[in-house]
Amino acid sequence: MRRVLAAALAAALLGGCVPASPDVDTYDDKARLTLGAAVSDVRTVQKLLETLYDDRMLRQTAIAQMRYSEKSLGTATSAFIELNPPPQRDRLTKRMSTLLGDAEDLLDEARTAIERYDRARYPALADDLDTIAKDLEELEGRVS
Repeated sequence: MRRVLAAALAAALLGGCVPASPDVDTYDDKARLTLGAAVSDVRTVQKLLETLYDDRMLRQTAIAQMRYSEKSLGTATSAFIELNPPPQRDRLTKRMSTLLGDAEDLLDEARTAIERYDRARYPALADDLDTIAKDLEELEGRVS
């Protein structure tokens, strides 16, 4: 029994576990990490679209990376959304939920365009991703 408890405690500590109802500082830290991860995934997909459009990448490679970026963003978003925000951070939570949802939608659109080889959509999607990345970066800066 003690081994099970010790293993569970070790897993929680090593996993960077955040309490379900964190204090303001812990919540802000988690928000920054989530926003940083989102920016990275959005910028990666933006670059994929630009590189594909210029015929400098294989489509299958882009699809594999797309799926990784989508999964990564989804995981980061889910982990953040599961937290109970401190009352002082309700506005931040609402703004982040909107931006992260928009980012997930854009990544889904980008994956669909890549899978369908809809090259005509790549530039507009890359521009939309740039816009959402800038919004995420700006919010990340305000949380810092």
